[in-house]
Amino acid sequence: MKDIKWLLFLFKDEEKTQLFKHFELNTIKEVAYLLNMKPQEISNYYHKLIKERGPLKYCVIYQVSK
Repeated sequence: MKDIKWLLFLFKDEEKTQLFKHFELNTIKEVAYLLNMKPQEISNYYHKLIKERGPLKYCVIYQVSK
C-alpha cells in the first residue's frame, strides 16, 4: 500500500480564491466523511470523471506522498 495523504482545501467561494480551512487526511473515506459524501463520489471527482457538485464546488483535493 502506498504511503499517501489527502489534502483537502475548503474555500469560502466557488471561485476558490478565499481559503476557509485545510485538512491533511489519511484516506479518501475521511475526505468523504468531512464532506458528507460517498467515497466513490470523491474518487470520481479527483479523477475528473464527474463535474463539481454540492460541496465539491468549494473544494480542491490533492493526493501527496507522506
